[in-house]
Amino acid sequence: MVPKPECQPAAQTNTSARDKYRKGLELGRAGRHEEALAAFSEALTVDPLFALAYVGKGFALGKLGRYEEEIESCERAIEIDPSCIDAWNTKAFALGVLGRFEEKVVCCKQALRIDPKNALAWNNKGVARGMLGHFTEEIRCCDQALSLRPRYLSAMVNKGYALGRLKRYEEEIACYDRALKIYPYYFSAVFNRAVALNNLKRYIEALVMLDQALEIDPDHAKALYQKGLSLSALGRHVEAIQFLEGALALDSTIADAWVVLSNSCFMLGILDESARAFDKAYYIDVHEVRSGFIKGMLLLKTGKFDDAIRSFSEVLGILLR
Repeated sequence: MVPKPECQPAAQTNTSARDKYRKGLELGRAGRHEEALAAFSEALTVDPLFALAYVGKGFALGKLGRYEEEIESCERAIEIDPSCIDAWNTKAFALGVLGRFEEKVVCCKQALRIDPKNALAWNNKGVARGMLGHFTEEIRCCDQALSLRPRYLSAMVNKGYALGRLKRYEEEIACYDRALKIYPYYFSAVFNRAVALNNLKRYIEALVMLDQALEIDPDHAKALYQKGLSLSALGRHVEAIQFLEGALALDSTIADAWVVLSNSCFMLGILDESARAFDKAYYIDVHEVRSGFIKGMLLLKTGKFDDAIRSFSEVLGILLR
């Protein structure tokens, strides 16, 4: 979604620049991000001090996967207009994609100083706090967002995810149910509800939700894995293998899928395949442990303690798998 212009173009902004900016917004809404980028760049050629055009340019760059450039463009907007909340929110999103969650929190706090009732900033802050392992704080932020926008689907799902990380699965499911009453095809709510049901060992109910998820996105690797997990837990190992192999064909880095595949093959007496799958899982785990530890040490050296703790926590999760 193209951000709404909460910091309005200055009255003195050149009419031609405003027209090109509006064209960029229309192209972005249509998903034509290369063309949108060109339109915003043209607006800035006409008026180099047009803060919102820098935000629009940054948004288009992000949609094209150029997140560092997105951040740079938002920072230029902030230099021109430090009160431009769109710039802070857009920069925060890009920082999150790059895994720079401590910096994302700083951006969100700045946005909320400008506008304490900005639901997007509250939701963004919640996501960042959750990614740093502060799930209770994420829930609080999502509640703030929902008090401002009661039908905010993303905040409902993010709150549910945080509740799930705290193993409060029934409350988690209630969040997804709330979202699905508003929009029954909201994939994140459908899929995460299935995961919560698997965590509660309600595998038959989980299968119903996973079928819905796979109707929406048939090639979603993690949904295929979760369906394989449900089937394996129900002792339906032949069917489980089909879905687990489908998941791994799409994403061979899902270590848990290799573990469940190994178990199903073992239960069917396919011992060579079981051993091969276990070796795959072990190789991924060793690689992720090494990478996570190195990343954590680098973050500690740069003073990013919350990000470092998150990295070490992920390593511990792998070791306890």
